[in-house]
Amino acid sequence: MARAASRFWLWTFPLVAGTAAALVLGAGFVLALRGAIGQPIGEAPPPPAQPKPRPAKAGERRILVLGDSLARGTGDESGKGFAVDVLQAYRKRGKAELMNLGVGGSESPEVRTLAESATVRARAAEADLILLSVGGNDLSHAASAFGDRSGSAVTLADSVSGARDRYVENLRAILRALREANPTAPILVVGLYDPFSGEAGPGRLGSSVILQWNNLAAETALGFPGVTVIPTFDIFQGRSDRLAADKYHPNREGYRMIAERMLQVAS
Repeated sequence: MARAASRFWLWTFPLVAGTAAALVLGAGFVLALRGAIGQPIGEAPPPPAQPKPRPAKAGERRILVLGDSLARGTGDESGKGFAVDVLQAYRKRGKAELMNLGVGGSESPEVRTLAESATVRARAAEADLILLSVGGNDLSHAASAFGDRSGSAVTLADSVSGARDRYVENLRAILRALREANPTAPILVVGLYDPFSGEAGPGRLGSSVILQWNNLAAETALGFPGVTVIPTFDIFQGRSDRLAADKYHPNREGYRMIAERMLQVAS
């Protein structure tokens, strides 16, 4: 009899223990899903910490640059561009640092996305001067698209019109984001110029079109305090000697003259 009872528990106990363990694990899994134990599965992670403006060093002035290839200084054989010219002028009067976030080829939607990001808002908040170059690629790419569709019913004016409306909308959003982040720092917007100086051909823009875009930029800037559009059209009109080898971007002299006008406003 004792032997039979022993055999009974030998076979029954593992089964009972296994069943009990499975019930415990199952109950824990259900409670976890319902959030009864610890953090419920699927709960959203905490939001990432937002970047904060860095405290400035005593007497240091900060320059933030946003925009396209002109912001980067493309075409300048010295590698400076207008941004470094402005920085060097500031350093003659004290400490200064430069953060250049310009990206060659950027159109206004890309610059808008960057300006509206939390990181750039934090950098804008700590800036003493903000330099912005945007719109040239919107215009030139629209003209190039027309050239690619030569023979179609689409005119150059049609191709440029849509790009112009998007540019104004994005410029307004860029300035709003920067001004909300920093209500007081001067914002200087580089005006557009005609690198082709009236040359004829598909995709070539007349001076009147570029001047119209500049007027729209100036009107948009009037809606925000402390925003100035820096005129550049006259610097390059009929002056190919101020253009780089690509006959599109400014060369050293062209950038120096843009910086000179910036410093007349931001000095």
